[in-house]
Amino acid sequence: MTPSARDVSGKPQGVRGFSGALWHVATRAPAELFSALEELPPLVVQVLHNRGHAGVECIREFFNEPVLPHDPFLMRDMDKAVSRISQAVRDGERVCIYGDYDVDGISATAMLIETAILLGIDVCSYIPDRVDEGYGLNTEAVEKIVKDGVTLIITADCGTTADEEVALAADAGIDVIVTDHHHADAVPSRATAVLNPNSPDSDYPFTGLSGVGVAYKFVQALAEEYPEKLPYPETFLDLVALGTIADVVPLRDENRGFVIDGLEVLRQGHRAGLRAIGAVAQRPIETVTSSDIGFGIAPRLNAAGRIAHAQLALDLLREESASQAEQQANELDALNTERRQLTEDAVSVARQEVGDDPVVVSVSEKFAPGVVGLAASRLSEEFGVPAFVGTLIDGVVRGSARSPEGFHLAQFLGRHAELFETWGGHARAAGFTLQPVNLPKLRAALVEESRALEGDVFLGPQLHADGRVFPGTISFETFQYLDQLAPWGEGHDQPRLVVENVCVQTARLVGANHLLLTFREVAADIRAIWFQSGQHQADMNPGVRVDVAFRLDLNVYRGETRLQMVVDDVRPSAGERSLKE
Repeated sequence: MTPSARDVSGKPQGVRGFSGALWHVATRAPAELFSALEELPPLVVQVLHNRGHAGVECIREFFNEPVLPHDPFLMRDMDKAVSRISQAVRDGERVCIYGDYDVDGISATAMLIETAILLGIDVCSYIPDRVDEGYGLNTEAVEKIVKDGVTLIITADCGTTADEEVALAADAGIDVIVTDHHHADAVPSRATAVLNPNSPDSDYPFTGLSGVGVAYKFVQALAEEYPEKLPYPETFLDLVALGTIADVVPLRDENRGFVIDGLEVLRQGHRAGLRAIGAVAQRPIETVTSSDIGFGIAPRLNAAGRIAHAQLALDLLREESASQAEQQANELDALNTERRQLTEDAVSVARQEVGDDPVVVSVSEKFAPGVVGLAASRLSEEFGVPAFVGTLIDGVVRGSARSPEGFHLAQFLGRHAELFETWGGHARAAGFTLQPVNLPKLRAALVEESRALEGDVFLGPQLHADGRVFPGTISFETFQYLDQLAPWGEGHDQPRLVVENVCVQTARLVGANHLLLTFREVAADIRAIWFQSGQHQADMNPGVRVDVAFRLDLNVYRGETRLQMVVDDVRPSAGERSLKE
């Protein structure tokens, strides 16, 4: 059966599921779009239309046109950065790669280290401790680097807001090249070069690059200058894909090409560390997908910086010994288990503080600093409101913020900069420090701006689906049709579908708190898994008719591959709702 996108005209919108989320099912694309693209399955056309590929040619380009990278020299200051590296190569200088402690930062750091080695540069690296030093360049670190004989610092995924620290380095005779992607109103005035597509004066054609993406543009430019030493910069695309997916940047333009090609490099298994971490995550590197990275590999790499020190993850990426990589991967896996528990503890405490205001603000000295961002993300998604979560360190609140679409965190923080010691971030993710005395003012400002938005932006948990399908459409053939649109990522999400009025056949608890479901109208060999939703078993009695929002995926268990529905939410069918009313 060819997958079809059902006509949704006249269907009620905005009904809440058992999770509390308000459902929004996309309206059907224009009929002329389907007519003009008869060679494509209608559901594929619908999904691409939903992702912003509005016209016939745009959709055809998605399938037929390669994603070409932009000229790296279009990035402001690129010529200055390349010239400064040429000086370092010529003069035999010592160079320090200064990276961030997340996957994006360590991927960029590993790539820049390896690039420097290929250029014959004397290179070292520095990654700050998340708790003791915090994000980005800091004065103590710069002083240590000065003593190490370094004459050039190259930042990786940080540095755009470090005006004071760059000036300190300059006073000590150290030049600084910033490679970063974070938004800022100004850049360090004494930096030798600032490579950032989001800097105020940048006119680079794509602003969605990750930190490792910006660093890769630098490598591309250096490869043009040193073709004999860097003949194949594409070999670094495994690291570019890793950091791009992990940092949840938009999967379009150059990023899409980086991830498509990078996954192919990853699957070749050249890096012992990535083979090992894939094995412990039960995500074999030979068949790795963007989902495997986002949900299996990246969390384990990030656990190093969250619970211990990111140097462990950096060492793993550069490890050549398979036995040593296996040992490091097991250590990261144990840290990730600890990280999950610490996150759950913080979320549980914060939930108890949620009131009637359309915000979440929760601070406790018991929260582990490395998980406040994860807790904020969980809370913002669960309640659909801005969430600020922090811990107390030496009398100062250090925290992270996450927000739903429509509430721009970086702009909010900028408008209330007087409340913060430091701050930085993007539209929907940010970090901050502030004095505890300013917490009431922060909450008041959040409530005021959130309430002002409520007329234009719905604040609350929401679920967006690509369309409705018939039960018979839920098949391996449909999965294959949709899978040709992969890889999935930010702005190009895995399609979420809705099947309506299906009858629950079985619902049983599996694992810690998961529901395994079957439905009478869906093929008997297709099961549905609803993660972390055991509390809804009582709503799923056999015979009850429900609507199910789900994504199609493959489940590999003991060598057997089966199609499964990954459930995101369930709601009573229209008939069940009528009976209750």
